[in-house]
Amino acid sequence: MFLQSIRFKIFLWQMLILSLTFFIFGVALYHNFHRKLTDDIDYVLRSRAKGIEQSIDTYWQEESRQKNKNILKGYFIKEDNINFVNIARRWVSEKNSDPNLINLIVRIFDAGGGAIASSRNVRLDRLEARVFHQIKKGHDHFENMEINLSGKPLAFRSFTTPVIENKRLAYIVQVASPLAELDQALRNLGVSLLFLLPLTIIVTSVTGIFLVQLTLRPVHQMIDTIHQIKAENLKLRLDIPPTKDEIESLAITFNDMIARLDEAFCSQRQFMEDISHELKTPLSILKGELEVTLKRIRSAQEYETTLHSSLEEINHLAHIVENLLVLARFDAKTTPLQAMPLDISLLIKESMEDIVLLAQQKKITLHLNNAHTDAILGDKNQIKRLFLNILDNAIKYTPEGGKITVDLRQQKNDLDIDISDTGIGIPSDELAYIFDRFYRVDKSRSSSGFGLGLSIAQSIALAHGGKIYVKPNIPQGTIFTITFPLSVHH
Repeated sequence: MFLQSIRFKIFLWQMLILSLTFFIFGVALYHNFHRKLTDDIDYVLRSRAKGIEQSIDTYWQEESRQKNKNILKGYFIKEDNINFVNIARRWVSEKNSDPNLINLIVRIFDAGGGAIASSRNVRLDRLEARVFHQIKKGHDHFENMEINLSGKPLAFRSFTTPVIENKRLAYIVQVASPLAELDQALRNLGVSLLFLLPLTIIVTSVTGIFLVQLTLRPVHQMIDTIHQIKAENLKLRLDIPPTKDEIESLAITFNDMIARLDEAFCSQRQFMEDISHELKTPLSILKGELEVTLKRIRSAQEYETTLHSSLEEINHLAHIVENLLVLARFDAKTTPLQAMPLDISLLIKESMEDIVLLAQQKKITLHLNNAHTDAILGDKNQIKRLFLNILDNAIKYTPEGGKITVDLRQQKNDLDIDISDTGIGIPSDELAYIFDRFYRVDKSRSSSGFGLGLSIAQSIALAHGGKIYVKPNIPQGTIFTITFPLSVHH
């Protein structure tokens, strides 16, 4: 379980990243340290070589002053001169105990690359051809090399430089320093890195595990609370940690989700209760009439009366089921809309003509303030159903002798249809719920009420990109405002 946890994954990634980082750091440190030590040795070798050149030149000038009175001019040219060879050997012999040169090997080569003097009993070999080739071009040369010292090959860092006089190679100076101290320093650094870096990785990783555990503690608390949340206690909420980070946002988001689920469950529960109540009444009536009829032999007229009553209740049930199916299709967005340009004014006239008989029964006046409007894109049958539902609702809750008025108002991009009545009105604290399924202002449910008609109307409006709003009609009644986007914008 731990191997699949986020803690282990964070730990593993941390180990990999730290290992890679420290490996790159170690390699870079080792390389830079090696280069720094080498540069220091090269600086010392170059300085010593320059000093040797100046010292030998001093010996040569002193020798020249003693003999130049009796020797022809040009005798004391260093190139291929036995006197210079002797001076070079004497200088090397005298300087063997010089503290500045005690750890160095000094070799002097003539202009042809032959060895003429060497310190510390190093064999007088010729200068290697590849090095001599660079020297003849006037270039200095650094390299690592092995020198046999007392029969044992040792590693040295050497610097070879030409001495140019009168634009000609006079002789060559080579200075070499042992690399034992450099190698030892690099070995010490390598051992330190091999010991300290893994130790640092382990300590950092252990610390990282502790920090991850500390960071994820609110998540574990959230998980414990989530395990307690069931359909029966959706009121339970997570404790929001005051961390001001993603974990706090996660807790807030989860609480919002639980609140929405709670609302959905409550709505579903209420829906089931409502539909049970709606179906219970006609079923009870149907069951009671049939039971009474079957208690004894009835006349044909009594049977016919019972059948007509039963058929009425069955039609009521069928109407409820049909409306529920319509709402379910709108919820699932599976209702196909046959969109076409519609003249809303004409469509409202048709709807009013279809429902005028219901209005006449209550002596209610229907009036349309006809105004020219642009067409909207919509399904004619669905939008006509919307208008019929709103008008039917207005007729139900408008007393005899009342009035229902329809006004069309075209905005810049929308078309507003106001359907106002002079009915009993809707309490302000219930306006937000009238589009809920089976919601009725009359809590006794003794009237036909809103039922499913307004829910279907709102679903039809939303499917067309519109919306239905409701507000009180001052001084009496209610105004339903239906908004549709225009198909042609000006």
